[in-house]
Amino acid sequence: MLEAPKMDLELIAGADVSYSKGDDVFFSSVVVLEMPGMNIIEEATAEGKMSFPYIPGLLSFREAPILIKAFEKVKSIPDAIIFDGQGTAHPRGVGLASHMGLVLGLPSIGCAKKNLVGNYEPVGSEVGAHTPIVFKGDVVGAALRTKSNVKPVFVSPGHRMDIPSAVEIVMKTCRGYKLPEPTRQAHLLVNRARTSRGS
Repeated sequence: MLEAPKMDLELIAGADVSYSKGDDVFFSSVVVLEMPGMNIIEEATAEGKMSFPYIPGLLSFREAPILIKAFEKVKSIPDAIIFDGQGTAHPRGVGLASHMGLVLGLPSIGCAKKNLVGNYEPVGSEVGAHTPIVFKGDVVGAALRTKSNVKPVFVSPGHRMDIPSAVEIVMKTCRGYKLPEPTRQAHLLVNRARTSRGS
């Protein structure tokens, strides 16, 4: 059964992974922000070599080890983490957000730029509009409009999370961009780490 987290969040984290071009090195980042102001209080990066091949549907086994390396550098314990990836909206029902939330023992959310499984009705044009993602007869997430005139993001629970809470948390952390601020900042940070290495 999906679990609703406490909603008086004080710290929220975002995490992302970026791949080097031309070799087997990749990078991860974690950014911890204060709620509700979205001020960054801590950030960490890690790099390493890929040890798991690319297999569709098994991305978490490829990316989890490098993400764990970044999380090991973070001293703060966030109340929830948003991942650039899937939670329950996954062919096996356990995407990167589910995997990492379980490993870390923290509430987690998948917020992806592309839909991976199931179908959803057209999403209303107003910010905050969302429709359920239905896969094999079950609601596994929501297509959510975070910015006007921009394609929706695809939100699904990871660990210790339910769909309404996941949608609410993502909306609370949006600051005028398509991506919620935690994963947006993690994306910027991991790309800085990659480009500083010349990758």
